[in-house]
Amino acid sequence: MNSDAVIKGIADNILTPIYEVVAALAVVYFLYGGVKFIIDMNNPDEKNTGRQHLLWGLVGLFIIFSIGGIMGGFSSFFGGVFK
Repeated sequence: MNSDAVIKGIADNILTPIYEVVAALAVVYFLYGGVKFIIDMNNPDEKNTGRQHLLWGLVGLFIIFSIGGIMGGFSSFFGGVFK
């Protein structure tokens, strides 16, 4: 088994599922913050909590999609090992 097959196996079986789960969690966290912000519009403390969830969910999404872009760059550089 050559090193490319090992790297591709690790990327396909470990990194990609982890990436997808973390991306889904970031989307859920962002949506939760939006719902909390809208529902608790009359309560300033809870509204602020929803705003914080929105902010950190957005930061998480930015980080996740940045990592996806970096992985795509590595994929094109290394000849399609990561997909």
